[in-house]
Amino acid sequence: MKHISPLFIIGAIASVGLLSIATTDAAVIIEPNGKLLANFSAGTTASNSTLAGVGTLLAPGLTPGAASVFGGEPYTYTYTPSTDLDNTVFSVGGTLNSNAGLFASGLTGGAAGFYNIYHAFPETTNAGGQPTLYDVQVNGSSSGVTMFLSSQDQNVSDNTTGQSDGVGIGLWELIGQATVLNASDTITMTVDKTSGPSFVGSRTAGVLIEYAGVIPEPSRALLSLLGVGAVLVRRRR
Repeated sequence: MKHISPLFIIGAIASVGLLSIATTDAAVIIEPNGKLLANFSAGTTASNSTLAGVGTLLAPGLTPGAASVFGGEPYTYTYTPSTDLDNTVFSVGGTLNSNAGLFASGLTGGAAGFYNIYHAFPETTNAGGQPTLYDVQVNGSSSGVTMFLSSQDQNVSDNTTGQSDGVGIGLWELIGQATVLNASDTITMTVDKTSGPSFVGSRTAGVLIEYAGVIPEPSRALLSLLGVGAVLVRRRR
């Protein structure tokens, strides 16, 4: 019988362990009328809409039949990795929006690192406040830094063609990526209209947040120094 090296056995076990970690499929979905709804709030009373326009919500992982909302801007979604556990399972590389080339990372959240943030809204032609404005911050006003600002025209009746034509209406659309230095940090995403007055300024059906990877140590140190610098500047002011 051929001798098998103990190192080979240990390596094989480690490989299996790494594979199981790499293929842990998870993400967090927050909905106004479904998953983790306690993490959603509206600036004013929002109205529920099971069907908006002629579109259909097809974003994977959304609760079937959960209503989207409108007329309550601004909408606010919050996520804290250390306390908001993953509540949705996706296969590794699972489709989030094939039209836009968006696929699940397959990484378990709950740690410091990079997080991808997606938004879903139903097809509509009567949003009066387009384009919809997305404002994402980490630790809210205490950081004083807007992580990124993006917008999307909701009045594009299209869920099949190119990104410039509004690909993914009814599906997940990638808004951007936030950096969380500590698992206890909170990501806040605000969805708002850019013009008014309009009762149907924008619509929202849910947000998907998935872990995208760890922060390299040199980058982490640099981001920490920048954070300290920002606090010092604010104190001097």
